[in-house]
Amino acid sequence: MKLTDKINNNLTLGIFGNTSKEEVAVILNKIIIYLKKNNINFLIDEKLSSDKPGKWKDHFKPHNEILKHSDYVISLGGDGTFLNTARIVGNKNIPIAGINLGRLGFFSEVSPDESEDFFKKLIKGNFRITEEVIIRSVSENGKTLHSMNDIVIDKNDSIRMLELETYYNNEKVVRIISDGIIISTPAGSTGYSLSCNGPIVNPDSSVFIITPISPHTLNVRPIIVPDDGMIKIRILKESKVRITSDGQQSYKINSPTEVLVQKADFKIKVIKKLHSTYFNTLKRKLFWNADKRYN
Repeated sequence: MKLTDKINNNLTLGIFGNTSKEEVAVILNKIIIYLKKNNINFLIDEKLSSDKPGKWKDHFKPHNEILKHSDYVISLGGDGTFLNTARIVGNKNIPIAGINLGRLGFFSEVSPDESEDFFKKLIKGNFRITEEVIIRSVSENGKTLHSMNDIVIDKNDSIRMLELETYYNNEKVVRIISDGIIISTPAGSTGYSLSCNGPIVNPDSSVFIITPISPHTLNVRPIIVPDDGMIKIRILKESKVRITSDGQQSYKINSPTEVLVQKADFKIKVIKKLHSTYFNTLKRKLFWNADKRYN
């Protein structure tokens, strides 16, 4: 994106945040002061209204009003808050920037200390945008979930393992006994899938990762498939199964049943620093290649 020193005063920013974090009130106050000083329009999720005095009451709006008028959306919190904000934005095609108040911060890459400098660049257009693929899952009962990180099918609170069959474009790939299975995007490859020995996948890759959860075998490993196909997971034996999106939304279904997973017809736009890279993020957040022999 072309660098400029000109502030765009026609912008409207929508602000969402994690209401359970005390730090949100502090950073929100700093943001409001900066935006008012620079005559930038802003709207705030009404769920955050308890954190601010009444003089800002005209800026607190419900989700639909914020999305209707916002050019960019700001997420205050950790990656979980970012994923929730992305779910709220959905297919509205509004770029999202994250200010990290959590632990990891893969999506929310701006620290609170960097927030003022980041906003200076944001309102001048000095940033880049990446597009993250979204997974869509549909179960036999018609329930649909959308996920930026992953869809997880697991045994819920049962002590019994699940018997699963995985198909790709109607071709049987594998039959396993396991605690469940994860279908993740490249962006989600550093989440739950990684904890189950799944690979780290560059987010520019057009693939999905299918990762078994604690498979009862030595010869089944995660597999990567193109993201333009259909994944079908069949749960074979009678059991209570849980379907979860990004660790946040879930529902339970009875098996035998099947779940279809494919790429959604929209993507989420993520605002990034101009010079940030995926591999630098891996090094900073997950200590990738942190070999002291070469320090």
